[in-house]
Amino acid sequence: MQIRIWHQSVNELSRIEAYKRGIEAHAGAFLGSEASVHVHGLPEGTYGALSPSDALGNAYTYHRVLSPLVEMAVEAERQGYDAFVMGSFSEPFLREMRTAVDIPVVSLTEAALLTGCSLGSQIGLISNAPNVAYMTRLSVAKHHLEARVLEVTSLTPGMDEYELIAARDNPAALIEAFTRTARDLIARGADVIVPAEGVMAEIFAREGLKRIDDAAVVDVFAAAWSHALSLVRLSHAGIGTSRAWLYRRG
Repeated sequence: MQIRIWHQSVNELSRIEAYKRGIEAHAGAFLGSEASVHVHGLPEGTYGALSPSDALGNAYTYHRVLSPLVEMAVEAERQGYDAFVMGSFSEPFLREMRTAVDIPVVSLTEAALLTGCSLGSQIGLISNAPNVAYMTRLSVAKHHLEARVLEVTSLTPGMDEYELIAARDNPAALIEAFTRTARDLIARGADVIVPAEGVMAEIFAREGLKRIDDAAVVDVFAAAWSHALSLVRLSHAGIGTSRAWLYRRG
């Protein structure tokens, strides 16, 4: 039976439908018949006039807007999905999700970091904007991987999700800005580069950006879906989320 993955974005996908279609096309090409990826977003109007990058820098807004994602993981399990992918580099409520469901819960950040640790020694993460870079630094610390991360930085100037989607069909300037930042990290010792924001990462995956000079560029979606497949296979062998301490069930 084909593995089914619920991929949860924190974007209002009705406002950036090209991003949703891009993820679905990428999943189809990468996974083939092995698994299907079903992409979900947040309701239109969730962020009002703000972009997610701007809104989620406020802790109260982050909690109010994103706490319902825990119930979405519960719903995914109820509907028979085999895995839940949290498609945000801020990793909202990752611990809570893992305590709420038995299916594997994967995050873009953790999967990209774990993959990067196997591809090289020092990882450089480049986000789209300072707010997202700040949240990603918190995620790196949460996974205790600071020793493997050279730096978490962002594009200069920053771009929100709507500016990124506007650049999707003509991404040369975006790729040039990302490459310039990446080369600075590579010169300082990074041998793995992670595009640490979903909309930006989807554009680079679509454009086939796999290396900058000699450094590997992580396809964060492929990393997350591959990690999800591995965890699903382990669960079929009886190996699942630990229930001691961090992910203890009530």
